[in-house]
Amino acid sequence: MPHVFNYELNEFEQVHYNKVPQRPTGNIKKRQRTAEAVKMFIKLEAEETKKTELRAKRREALGK
Repeated sequence: MPHVFNYELNEFEQVHYNKVPQRPTGNIKKRQRTAEAVKMFIKLEAEETKKTELRAKRREALGK
């Protein structure tokens, strides 16, 4: 259940999803990816492609 700030009590409280008003999706902003994260994702993708190529070569060598 989401937490909603109650200004009268000056604290957060849990409220059921049905009682929370819907927000338009046009006002919601997604977090930007940082350059470091993109570099990490590219590195991981390159490593994964090397592994898949190596596996394919092994399968060919085994004759499967």
